[in-house]
Amino acid sequence: MELRQYWNLLRRWIWLVALGGLLAGGVTFVINRKMTPVYQASTILLVTPGSTQPFDNYSSLIASERLAQTYAQLLQSAPVLEETQQRLEAMAVEDPASGDPASGFSVSAQPVQDTQLLWVRVAGTDPDLLTTAANVLVKVFIEWQAEVQRARYAESKANLADEMEQVQVTIQQIEDRIRVLQEEGSVAASGAGEAATSPNELSRLQDQLVQYRNSYSALLSSYSNIGLAEANSGATVTIVSPAVRPTAPVRPRVMNNTLLAAAVGALLAAGVAFLIEYLDDTVKTPEDLQAAGLGTLGIVQRASLDRAVGSAAGPKNGSPQLFAISQTRRTSVRLTAEAYRTLRTNLQFSSLDRPLHSLVVTSAVATEGKTTTAANLAIVMAQAGKRVILVDGDLRRPAAHKLFGLPNGAGLTTALVEGPEALNGYLQETEVENLRLLTAGPVPPNPQELLGSQRMQDLLHRLEQDADIVLLDTPPTLVVADANVLAARADGVLMIVNANRTRRAAVQQAVEGLRQVGANLLGGVLNMVDTGRGRSPYYYSSHYYSEYYSDGPGDGRRAKWRGLARWLPVLQRRSVSAQTAESEPGARTED
Repeated sequence: MELRQYWNLLRRWIWLVALGGLLAGGVTFVINRKMTPVYQASTILLVTPGSTQPFDNYSSLIASERLAQTYAQLLQSAPVLEETQQRLEAMAVEDPASGDPASGFSVSAQPVQDTQLLWVRVAGTDPDLLTTAANVLVKVFIEWQAEVQRARYAESKANLADEMEQVQVTIQQIEDRIRVLQEEGSVAASGAGEAATSPNELSRLQDQLVQYRNSYSALLSSYSNIGLAEANSGATVTIVSPAVRPTAPVRPRVMNNTLLAAAVGALLAAGVAFLIEYLDDTVKTPEDLQAAGLGTLGIVQRASLDRAVGSAAGPKNGSPQLFAISQTRRTSVRLTAEAYRTLRTNLQFSSLDRPLHSLVVTSAVATEGKTTTAANLAIVMAQAGKRVILVDGDLRRPAAHKLFGLPNGAGLTTALVEGPEALNGYLQETEVENLRLLTAGPVPPNPQELLGSQRMQDLLHRLEQDADIVLLDTPPTLVVADANVLAARADGVLMIVNANRTRRAAVQQAVEGLRQVGANLLGGVLNMVDTGRGRSPYYYSSHYYSEYYSDGPGDGRRAKWRGLARWLPVLQRRSVSAQTAESEPGARTED
């Protein structure tokens, strides 16, 4: 599919795309407008790892990022949230303006990539409560984190303190004993009495004192080291940006959601349109007709026909579907008549090597517009000066006599029964000069046998001698075999295809059946083509001709050019199929 075909497809389904976008956007807008707005307050924390080493390598940066991720999870832990809720309830009792904690809020924390920053967000429906909750939350977390750090070394420090206290008591006891022994030794030396202890005892106590003092020094050093480790390992959390009261909700984002929903709805509608087109195998364009194995000889637009106007402007007691002789100034009717004249010209060019004396007009299925096409084609051929006989070969559902307002008491079946000699008595003159009609006559019980008889062949030969061309309107080829019987004996076959209705498979089957009987299949007519803007590439020809054909009175600038319309048939007869097939639209007709 070419880009132009995609564009034409989009123009044809633009209403569905617009409808899908409007519905999705409208529903989303209504739903979002009814939702309770949610606000968000945020604060930023700086996490500094507790380490004496400088951050001069990649590992230190990774460690700080992981620490920030850990703190992001701890900020949402139950102890922190419970303590925050308790403080908010206490604040609400003291100051009701701070917000009602019962309205609820949600907390999320996320590290800022490649930094040591932590982004804390608190969302809820009460802006005042959110602001207070965000600031209280980070304070509670900082205090909680410091308490956790202290708890890590509290037990070790307490044990060392107990040991140091016991050692200190022991040292004090030894010092007191040594002092007593020294006093006793001084008394003995002065001759006042005999020494109570030996010098060895004093020496032993002094050695013990030295040992306990060394132990105390070691315990004191360990205590100091633990305090230093506590100070160095404790990470620091600093508030960089405190929370401020939000002024606009973060969700729902009514306009953003509406536009996004409208875009998604439009895309889904476009997908549905493409799916419909993909599954639709009806013939719509000459390209589709070519793909079905049938060349395009004419394109007839769908005429917007008002029956009252058409009847008044058409033949006496005739049908308004005889566009070629209608006197109405309706643009679509005039364009349809021009399309039939183009078809006449293209038939002349398609049969230069083998002149047409008899032409079968048929279709694949019913209600394709073959009878209307055959009648209008007969009229334009007669208007060109040819002697034309239109034969209603549809012996099952005859309709040609209704178009011309003529009786059908006797006709083709009567002539077949009585013989070709009585043919002239059943040919009826029409209001169109050079055009005669042989109606179907009474419906026989065996139409196919009659059409395939030798009498029918003799009758057709007699008609070809009395006219320049004989047009035979026949039943659909896929319904009955009547058309195939006549197609094998005629000089050419013209197939009518209803645009946007006839399936490609039906056309292919009909073409194959006609070729199997040896019919000279000249081509097809794409009938009932819509020519509205955005619906068909043939719109532009309609717009061009509408400069000459106006649909109503008081058309101002274009009204003065109406007189030039009479020149269009002359110009149209000079056209060639290759030049006009793309500019001629198709006709709303009945079989």
